[in-house]
Amino acid sequence: MKLKDKELLLDIIDGKRLDFYLEDDMFEIEGRAKKENGEIVVEVLDAVRHVLEMTGKYLKIYFRYKKLFAERTDNGKTFEMEINRVYDLLTDPNVEDFTNMKNSGVEQFFKKQTDTLVWNENDKWAIELNKVNMYFSGDRHYYDSLKELFDANSTQMGGNWQAVYYSSEPELD
Repeated sequence: MKLKDKELLLDIIDGKRLDFYLEDDMFEIEGRAKKENGEIVVEVLDAVRHVLEMTGKYLKIYFRYKKLFAERTDNGKTFEMEINRVYDLLTDPNVEDFTNMKNSGVEQFFKKQTDTLVWNENDKWAIELNKVNMYFSGDRHYYDSLKELFDANSTQMGGNWQAVYYSSEPELD
């Protein structure tokens, strides 16, 4: 799924959390998006200190020339923006939580702290443990059901998970 359409963006991110980057900065920023009067405003929740100083507390995001931009609401400074993930946060989820989130449009589940990814593929549930980043694979296992996955990986399943509605894909030339 590509977030190049304003209406699609409004529908997907309203009320959700985001992990994103501004311009060519390598530091990921965490925020929460909200639609206000037809515009999307992101509250910056977490980033390294110098990035927090750069972003301010709130960013208004918009499309121009088929690119996504973020503008500080306090001083108008504008940055090119790349959204890495759009998600809801789950704490100590169970099988029912994952099932309900999948039924509501979630494509994958990501545990940032341990770089673990869970998704459904060809009627199997996959888990990739200790994923280095979104491009390189970790130790991958497949299960017939979520219950089997949870039972076999019980030590991995606690904590904070991102129920991911959108995740950026690598651009291939």
